[in-house]
Amino acid sequence: MQFFSTDASIALAQKSLDALWLRQQVISDNIANQDTPGYKSKSVLFESLLEDALGSSGRGSGIEDRILSIKPQVEQEDSLSMGEDGNSVDADSENISLVRTQLQYQAMAQAISGEISRMSYVLNGGK
Repeated sequence: MQFFSTDASIALAQKSLDALWLRQQVISDNIANQDTPGYKSKSVLFESLLEDALGSSGRGSGIEDRILSIKPQVEQEDSLSMGEDGNSVDADSENISLVRTQLQYQAMAQAISGEISRMSYVLNGGK
């Protein structure tokens, strides 16, 4: 298990929220274009970029900088399943992904709020 400083944890939470927000936008765009001929669905690449950044030099100094340098990327998916009109959006799959992403965003926001509350409690001398 890898432990982070508070600054690195906050940076990680910030980047995660940014990626989840972008993912919600991309999924919403996919759903909005489900009937657009030739539209190719898109996705957000983040988790593998995070793994690469954290694994690049292990723990230690600079981890916060490595986390902050990660930029979630929007990719066009290479899907083999396309409709007759060339559209590759699977509306059911996109709706499920949207709900999952919204739940992840809410959970991350609650975790951050809880961490801030704990830090505030400590800074206020337990009051």
